[in-house]
Amino acid sequence: MKTYFGVIQGGTSFKEVKTKLANLGIKTVKHYPKFRIVKFETDKNISEIDFDFFITIEAEKEDFFIQ
Repeated sequence: MKTYFGVIQGGTSFKEVKTKLANLGIKTVKHYPKFRIVKFETDKNISEIDFDFFITIEAEKEDFFIQ
């Protein structure tokens, strides 16, 4: 399962986004209300899904480390 972050468009509530993601079979992991960001998980190919409620979507990256 891959993890993604989506930035919610203005005028769209988190409740609407959560409902739409659930209807698509996508699991909502966390909401960051101050930044209007939703973290979600799915096995689906996100390029095939119309996310009209997000400004942008980014895959979670594992490219950071502590020295």
